[in-house]
Amino acid sequence: MASSSTAATTSTASTSSAPVFSGTSTYASQFNSAITRAVAIFSLPITQLQSDQTTLTSQASALGSIDADFTALQTAVQAIDTAVSGSSFNTTISNTDALTASTSDGATEGNYSVQIDSIGAFATSLTSSTWNAASGPAQTYTLTVGSSSFNIKPSDNSAASVVAAINAQQGSLVQATVVNVGSNSSPDYRISLQNQSLGDSPVNLQLNGTDLQTAQTQGALATYEVNGSGVQVTSTSRTANIAPGLSVQLQQQTTSPVNVTVTRSSSALATALSNFADSYNTCVSAVDEQRGQNGGALQGQQISFDLSNALASMGTYAGGSLGGLSGVGLTLNADGTFTFNQSTLLSQDFTSSSAVNSFLGSISNQNGFLGSINNILNGLEDSTTGAIKTTEAAYVAQSTRMTNEIANEQQQAALLQTNLINQMTQADSLIATMQSQYSYLTAVFNAEQVQAQQNASV
Repeated sequence: MASSSTAATTSTASTSSAPVFSGTSTYASQFNSAITRAVAIFSLPITQLQSDQTTLTSQASALGSIDADFTALQTAVQAIDTAVSGSSFNTTISNTDALTASTSDGATEGNYSVQIDSIGAFATSLTSSTWNAASGPAQTYTLTVGSSSFNIKPSDNSAASVVAAINAQQGSLVQATVVNVGSNSSPDYRISLQNQSLGDSPVNLQLNGTDLQTAQTQGALATYEVNGSGVQVTSTSRTANIAPGLSVQLQQQTTSPVNVTVTRSSSALATALSNFADSYNTCVSAVDEQRGQNGGALQGQQISFDLSNALASMGTYAGGSLGGLSGVGLTLNADGTFTFNQSTLLSQDFTSSSAVNSFLGSISNQNGFLGSINNILNGLEDSTTGAIKTTEAAYVAQSTRMTNEIANEQQQAALLQTNLINQMTQADSLIATMQSQYSYLTAVFNAEQVQAQQNASV
């Protein structure tokens, strides 16, 4: 959060719109000094408020910078989560014509084998004769999938409309298409139905109890055997989940097992952990700058303690068979920063990737190191309840209040100055008038004395 949007900087009190005192009496300078002193005393709270707001602006700026650092740390944690998920695993297949494989969350390194006895078949049917759309209002057709029946109401009775209605209403069970079994010059349009699941579950279309379809293909379940278990697995899908986080797509029958080897890219995890260490160390340095006698703007603020405690909890996490973060190559130094050793991680991942997986856990499952550290960071970065976000919001609210209070005080100071100038101007005018009269009378008196002296000497 940029400091410019956190706390507004308020200008000093301005009285430029107030009238300027310009007395003419000999006491004008004293009157002006009295006005200046009275306004200055009245404005002392404004000066303090402006000083407090400057401090608040500095605190907001410092917290905004730290917020960016912790956001980067949160991104680094998510990158570790990605690196230990299925997307970081590679699969090697001995016969790619027979099957393909994909990994997802929960996958682990290992060797697997799949004997494909049958890839199964989807039950299909075709309209018995050329589709002739009935005239008049759209009719209601009955779609049967195995022992289940569904009413289909198209917009009209054309083959295209019936197919569109089937796909819209029961597309998860049956795929319907319009096919031309004739020539371009003499088209013969019919409706083809295919069950979306493998197995002997015929698909048919009826109108008023009359079958419109003829069965084309009898469905059959896919059958396969995993790791020579001797247990034949049947499936309504050619996608088989043969292990947590590992699925294969059956493509053709085999006479011997197909080997699938799952390995994880340790380099991706190493890069993610290294970036995490760098981001964590940046946060440690940023928070340390706010502590101590010569600390930054957040020195002594509660948010500084909250951030320090959060970093300490992350850095000292322990759990699982690895015990602590040193098991994945993260060594906590005396100054609270991390040093990452890639060799330690690679060695541990090679000997027991499952232990690494268990220790790191995942964000989605809220377990292991990742679950714990993500919860800590959410406690800081959540947009409505996070300590950083709520503190930033408090700075904004406090700055707004101070801005309004300063503006109000400046108005009062300007009003005081105006009133004092008016009062002093009136007093100065009276004194100036009196002084003018005094001067006139003095001049008259002096003139009379001179005249009297001149008359006495004649």
